[in-house]
Amino acid sequence: MSNLTYAIGLILAVISLALIVAAPFALAHSRTLHDHGPGCWWCHPRLLPRKQR
Repeated sequence: MSNLTYAIGLILAVISLALIVAAPFALAHSRTLHDHGPGCWWCHPRLLPRKQR
């Protein structure tokens, strides 16, 4: 097995493990009844910071 194949497999394993761990938290968060508001980073992700004018 080459180093590239090993690295790709390791990255895929880590990503899938992170998704398995995060799934119950995502389901619990989406089933809450109260509004989280604009401060909730899960519901309102900010990919790029806004410029101050």
